[in-house]
Amino acid sequence: MKQEFTITLDHVEYPIVVDGDTITVNGRPFVVEVAEDGTVLIDGISYDLSVGEEAVTVDSETYPYQFAGLAVSAAVAPPTPLRGAPAVAVAGTGAVLAIMPGKIVRVMVELGQEVNEGDPVCVLEAMKMENELNARQGGVVRAVHIKPGDDVEKDQVLVEIE
Repeated sequence: MKQEFTITLDHVEYPIVVDGDTITVNGRPFVVEVAEDGTVLIDGISYDLSVGEEAVTVDSETYPYQFAGLAVSAAVAPPTPLRGAPAVAVAGTGAVLAIMPGKIVRVMVELGQEVNEGDPVCVLEAMKMENELNARQGGVVRAVHIKPGDDVEKDQVLVEIE
């Protein structure tokens, strides 16, 4: 059954479409599964996730959220990770995040590339300054969610490394 609603995380609204095990956030699809140990896999990356009535906790970080366009009563828990999607807005340990809103100037990595901790990943222009963003860990580039010219929001996942 296909569902459409909006979720607000940190005062940013995200349109959500849930169709089976695919959750689309801001037009970007994610495949979401629950592993046997209870962790949530989003595009194959594992997250420890718990959903409460007003907040979601992902890998020990808690994020308040609100739903719009989704009927949730006090007697019924919010959507489960397979039906909800709060976790897609937060990042795993290997994710490179936008440090502030801005525009992507350069992308220095590509899918499948090996990187070391500290390697430059992309350049974000904000307030007329260029900020080089670096890999937080070594590994293989699992996903590149940006291209030069893209406008990004603070804490948006730009590149995933595992």
